[in-house]
Amino acid sequence: MGSNIFNFKSFRMAVPHIFDSDLTYGTKYRDSLLFALTLYDVNTGKNRLRELYAAVPGVRKSLLGVSAKQFGEKFHHLQKRIARHSSRGSLESVSTDKDDDGGKSPRRSREPSMHADDDEDEPRISTGGIANTHFQQRVINVSNAPPVSLKREKSGDWEIKQGSGGLVSCVDPVMTKDHENIWLANLGMNLKEKKRASFSSEESELSKLAPSTNTLGLPLIKQAIADVFFHVLADDDQPEKESNADQKKAREEMSLLGVLNNYNRGNYKLNPVVVQEQDYNVYYGGISNGLLWPALHNLPEYVMSDYDTPKILRDHWCSYVRVNYQFAIDAVRNSRPQDFIWIHDYHLMLTGMVGFFLHIPFQPSDDFFTKYGTCGLAVLRGLLRFTKVGFQTHRDRSRYIELVQQHLRNATVYHDQHLDIFTVAHEGWTCSLGVFPVSIKNDDFLKFVHMPETLVRKEGIRKKILGENPPENARLFFSVERFDYTKGIKEKLLAYRRYFEKYPDRLGKDVLYQVAVTNRRSVDTYRVYQDECLEIAKKIAGEFHDPARPEWKPSSTGGISGGIHGDGYRSCHTKKGRYESEMLVCNPHAGLILSTGAGAEIQFSTSGLYKEDGEKNYHRISDLFDIESYADTFYAAATESVESREVHGKRLSDFILSNDIERWSTAFLDPSWTHLVIRQMKINTLDEFFSLMMRTRNVRLQIVNRVLKGIPIRAHFTISLRNAKESLTNSCESDSHTLILRASHDSPDTAKFDIKNELEEFEKDLSFMIYMQSDDVDNVEQFVDVVRSDQSEAFDVHFFLNYLQAFMVRMFLIILYS
Repeated sequence: MGSNIFNFKSFRMAVPHIFDSDLTYGTKYRDSLLFALTLYDVNTGKNRLRELYAAVPGVRKSLLGVSAKQFGEKFHHLQKRIARHSSRGSLESVSTDKDDDGGKSPRRSREPSMHADDDEDEPRISTGGIANTHFQQRVINVSNAPPVSLKREKSGDWEIKQGSGGLVSCVDPVMTKDHENIWLANLGMNLKEKKRASFSSEESELSKLAPSTNTLGLPLIKQAIADVFFHVLADDDQPEKESNADQKKAREEMSLLGVLNNYNRGNYKLNPVVVQEQDYNVYYGGISNGLLWPALHNLPEYVMSDYDTPKILRDHWCSYVRVNYQFAIDAVRNSRPQDFIWIHDYHLMLTGMVGFFLHIPFQPSDDFFTKYGTCGLAVLRGLLRFTKVGFQTHRDRSRYIELVQQHLRNATVYHDQHLDIFTVAHEGWTCSLGVFPVSIKNDDFLKFVHMPETLVRKEGIRKKILGENPPENARLFFSVERFDYTKGIKEKLLAYRRYFEKYPDRLGKDVLYQVAVTNRRSVDTYRVYQDECLEIAKKIAGEFHDPARPEWKPSSTGGISGGIHGDGYRSCHTKKGRYESEMLVCNPHAGLILSTGAGAEIQFSTSGLYKEDGEKNYHRISDLFDIESYADTFYAAATESVESREVHGKRLSDFILSNDIERWSTAFLDPSWTHLVIRQMKINTLDEFFSLMMRTRNVRLQIVNRVLKGIPIRAHFTISLRNAKESLTNSCESDSHTLILRASHDSPDTAKFDIKNELEEFEKDLSFMIYMQSDDVDNVEQFVDVVRSDQSEAFDVHFFLNYLQAFMVRMFLIILYS
């Protein structure tokens, strides 16, 4: 796929044959071509896919909107015909096997319960496209993990529960504001049931491979499981005919598709992203958690050794690209031009959409880009394809910028010190980099923490852990982490063991309550690490006792269902923790232990809450592997006076309350912090003046283009025009419209301009923007006022006609969609 192989002419010649083959014989040449170009672009930083779209615009149209629907329907029906023809033999062989085994012929499988293409009255999952474009901006949230947990009961009914993970806690407040928002995620990782009773063991083996899709998410019908979409959307183990309509309706509502539809009625829209199961297993269990996760945490010792083999690395990287490609296509197909597409975390770093937030650190080692160059450089380039990228900490952003400057030599980096925004331009793409420490939704905790039943339950839990009559100076260390090697649980247990060896006077008093949420046991590195930690915990329980209090235990592990107001909370989170924030919001009198690797510690220290030569509002662990100093930190926290601990805890709690999750999401979604916005500036030279006017001209052209197409205007257009007007106003002589500009920064020559007309034009633009973005459909009076205010002795007829044209377009859209 080098420059000498593909060109515009070859593209134009090849594409008709590709489409003809796909829609005649059911091949997947189009998808293969698009993915091959995508993979080439990802690995080389080229733009072959753009060249294809420029040469043959119809290819891009076939992916989106009405054209995608038409192509998908044709392809789907073709595949269905092929599958029905080829499945007869498979079903007959299954029938023969069952007759031999039990003398009973199997029940005939009923028709699919989901007819997304055949019956327009049936509910279906949205496929996007340009529709209802007069609506306001939605958030299209895209993540690997879904915000829900799906479970199939023994009865066969599906149950859906709201998730409680970190991503859900962060994003859910934004998503629930508008039921038109969409969350795209892969639900397959939460499905427990993959086999269906109506098929034989041979078919059950086939069902493990479902769903088989092409790279556009179009379900591919395959042998006897032709009616399977997303594992089990069609429940074929149910009777073919229901005894009555009510039973049929009730059963359909409890099917997976029905449960999802019911969830979507009262929530934002949850749409599944369907990918090849084999690709997904490699993408998630392999390269995401076996390479990217430890590498970005700067823990190379936990990278799977398999990735030292170039072929395995290359093959797994292709799966990662394919899954990212599928997510990107689904995101675009479900979005409208004005929507904000928000991609989350390290699983999807190549989707290249509007916004991206990394929920984990970005601290790859120096040799990551040489040892794993296949994916390392692609990740650097891939993040620059987003309009805006958010990091947890300044340290992570600085590391990313350092690596960009080191490995992408032609990248240009600019820092806006006033707004603390880095802008990186590279090979025609421009990206804004910001820092957004994640917090919590404070109200969710404050509303129940002081309830009488909560206080009663708290005391019961404390007595259960510390005993009925603990010493007055007994301390409860409470720690919550996910059970993986990035959280420092092993080092903490070793330090806690050393703590009792160095300070035997704490025996019988202090208890470490460790909540470690076990996950990813299927990954070898996780399983080995978890087993090692459990072994250390057993040794601690067996080594330390207090004859005066035989019931005392030095530590307790497991899950917990109620709130604990601990005396000391420790966090070793390598990303911005939420648990310490939750604890301090609920109990501002608690002490806090943090490691320097924790995102919360970086946020607190940069905010002045921990000063080397000043006030220290928490206990800091500088080196996780220094067991001696770690044990000393435990002792310092345990012996801190109650008065000091309460003062420090109150300061931390107040800081968290003033920086809740609403502020985090509002800051990230703020349209004013990207490079697309014209910033306020002082205009001193002719070049600066003409540059500003050219940028405002481009903004105006985009506004006109969107109005004429009936596409809503983006919020940053108004911000840019307002900033441009303020820049000119503030650069004028005092109380005048006169602008005095130097020919250049070094030249003494000046030019004088009267920019009264320019400022008036900006006023018109801003008034027009207010009018166009108004939700009031009866705002004719507002329009008339705008036009009347613009009339003068030199009334501009063209201006009036332009306004009238825009007004008529808007009214036409309102009538069309109302």
